[in-house]
Amino acid sequence: MKLRSDKTLIAISIVAIIGIILATFFAIQAQMKDRQVDSMMQERQDLLSKLDRQNTELSAASTTISELTEDLEDLRDDLEDLADDYKDERNRNEEFEDQIRDLAGNLSDLDKLAKIDKELLQKYSKVYFLNENYVPSRLEKIEEDYILTGRKDQYFHGKAMEHLEDMMEAAEDEGLDLKIVSAYRSFDEQTEVKGHHTQVYGSGANTFSADQGYSEHQLGTTVDLTNPTVGGAYNSFAQTEEYQWLLDNAHKYGFILSYPENNDFYIFEPWHWRFVSTDLARDLDRKNETFYEMEQREIDQYLLEFFD
Repeated sequence: MKLRSDKTLIAISIVAIIGIILATFFAIQAQMKDRQVDSMMQERQDLLSKLDRQNTELSAASTTISELTEDLEDLRDDLEDLADDYKDERNRNEEFEDQIRDLAGNLSDLDKLAKIDKELLQKYSKVYFLNENYVPSRLEKIEEDYILTGRKDQYFHGKAMEHLEDMMEAAEDEGLDLKIVSAYRSFDEQTEVKGHHTQVYGSGANTFSADQGYSEHQLGTTVDLTNPTVGGAYNSFAQTEEYQWLLDNAHKYGFILSYPENNDFYIFEPWHWRFVSTDLARDLDRKNETFYEMEQREIDQYLLEFFD
C-alpha cells in the first residue's frame, strides 16, 4: 500500500515538473513574441516616420518642380522674345548691309561713269558736234594683219581693241578675209577727207562724208571694212560674204552698222561699223532697231557697261 503511494507521489512530482517546464517555456515564448511585436511596431513606426519624411520631401520636391516648371516656361518665353528680337535685329542689320552694298555699288557706278567718256555713245552724224580738241583717252595701233594692204597704220580705242580683234579673228576662223580700210581719224584728218570728197563729188559728198566734228571716226571706235577683192570700191562690199557675216555676227562683238539702207543721214554705207558695246549692239539686233532710231536717253543707259 505504501509502495503505491510513493509511485503516485513520484508521478505527481513529475507532472508538476513538466507543468513548470511548460509554463516556463510558454512564458519565454510569450516574452519573445512580445519583443518581436515591439520590434515590429518600432519598425512600423520607423517606416511610418520615414514615409512621412518622404511625403514631406516629395511635397517639397513637387513644389520645387512646379516652381522650376514655371521658371522654365518664363525662361522659354524670354528666350522666344530674345530670339524674335535677335531676328528683328538681324533683319535690320541685313537691310542695313543691303543699303550699304547698294550705296557702295552706286558710288562705284558713279565713279565708273565719271571715268567713262560720255562722247562714246552720242549721235554725231549731223546731230551732235565733236569739237576739234577731242581725242580718245587711249589709242592703240591695230595689228598690221587686219589692215588692207597698201593702207597706212590705223588706230583704234585701246579699251575696245579686244572687241575689234575678237570680231576680226572670228571672221578669219570662218574663212573670210575681212580687212580694215580706215579707223580713227582726228578732226583735222576728217577735214582733209571731207575736203577731198567735196573737190571730187561737189555737194554730193554730203551724202556719204561727214563734216569735221560730226564723224564717228573721231571717237576711235569706228572702222571702215572691206575685203581685198572689193578694196576701195566700198559700195560693192554689200555683195560680199564678209558683209553678210557682219550683218549676222557683228552685234556679238559690240559693233553695229551705222548707216543701213534708207537711213536719214547718209547713203547706205555697208562698210561703216561702229562699236557701241555688246549689250547695246545685241539689244538693237534683237529688237531689229538702229542706233539712230533710239532716244539718246535710252542709249545713255548702256554707257556704264560700255567696255565690259
